[in-house]
Amino acid sequence: MGFVVLFAVALVAAALLARFARARRRPPASAATAADGAPTFRVVALGPRGSGKTLLLASMYHQMQTPSGRSYFFTAPYDQVAVLNQWFTQVADTGQDWPGGTTSADTREFMFTVRTRAPSGRLHTVMKLGYLEYAGGLLTDPQGADASLQTELLRRIESADALIGLIDGFQLRQWIDGKYEGQRRVQHTLTAMIGLMMLVSCPITFVITKWDLLADIDADENGRLQIVRKLLMSNQGFRDLVNTHSYHRVVRLVPVSAVGPTFAAVDDHGLVTKLPGGEMHPTNVDAPLASVVPDVFEQVQRKLDHAQLQAALASARGASGAGPVAAIAELGSFVVRTTGRALGAINPLYAAFVGDAVAELFGRAEDSQADRQARVDRRLTEVEREIEEFHLARRKVIREFQSRVDILEGRLPASRLSAEH
Repeated sequence: MGFVVLFAVALVAAALLARFARARRRPPASAATAADGAPTFRVVALGPRGSGKTLLLASMYHQMQTPSGRSYFFTAPYDQVAVLNQWFTQVADTGQDWPGGTTSADTREFMFTVRTRAPSGRLHTVMKLGYLEYAGGLLTDPQGADASLQTELLRRIESADALIGLIDGFQLRQWIDGKYEGQRRVQHTLTAMIGLMMLVSCPITFVITKWDLLADIDADENGRLQIVRKLLMSNQGFRDLVNTHSYHRVVRLVPVSAVGPTFAAVDDHGLVTKLPGGEMHPTNVDAPLASVVPDVFEQVQRKLDHAQLQAALASARGASGAGPVAAIAELGSFVVRTTGRALGAINPLYAAFVGDAVAELFGRAEDSQADRQARVDRRLTEVEREIEEFHLARRKVIREFQSRVDILEGRLPASRLSAEH
């Protein structure tokens, strides 16, 4: 059952591309190679203490650990799953308090594996998402932090494939209600994040947590997001970041609620408390991570010459001789060579993944699925047919990631930040 994945990993190595025709029936690679062969996208999450980083992460994994209408699902190492489930259980229990925040010395990194099951029943690893969650105090109170932690934070930010900046929805609510404390804390958070984000070239997603607490400021959700967007754009640093970066990379503003609209409320003392009998119905918690791959490749597309891209796609579609599997890897190699640093920390050896992503996200005029499959069936050996199944399964996941982004932008146009003229 693991034969497809094992053999496929060998194909993504650039050193094998030139010898592909001679190696088409070579035995599969080792299991260790296969396990390490999936591309890893590194995400760094920044946010102030109490902004809801832990709640978001626990709720996100709980929702993504099963397909639930998607073709893919997330897995993680057992010890990390145990921690995430413990957090989620504590959040969901209305008789318990909220989980504690992350201390500066307790920065946490999670490794999520994105898996999919093909129609044949085979389980494939599509990619990995490394999620690094930094303590809020390290971001907003750097004076007392260990200098080595700050150096490591800067290093990880510079090498990230995407950044997520969390903005506390409760503080935004206070600001909207005219409370200076909320405005001051949001401005402080933005100042701390913007200075770091101005240094990067990767996509950036700002996540508004506790979105349920802002439900009554406008009946229309996009209207609520426009109100919040206007507040944030009044901050000069935030406005400058959007105006500067949106010309060359994706900048998003995504509202999420880790618990949903009927689980928590602000009490008479101004504290966010759980409602008796409240039920969790998370909203948009999958969107920040689902957008990572499409956003990275949208940035890649901006660096590609359109004519060259179309020529490379046409070459991959009409490939003969070496075969379609080698053609898709060669397409990925072309993109890696052409874009260079636009691919962030993605290893150039992941040429097959890059080729699949480019063919799916940019090659919308491809043959129909039926025509393509008929052509593949005529050309491929049994081994290569299994490899092609893996490519098709992976491209379906990439397509669903893009669909999630399209749905978000269609429902909430204000979520796409762009330069103001």
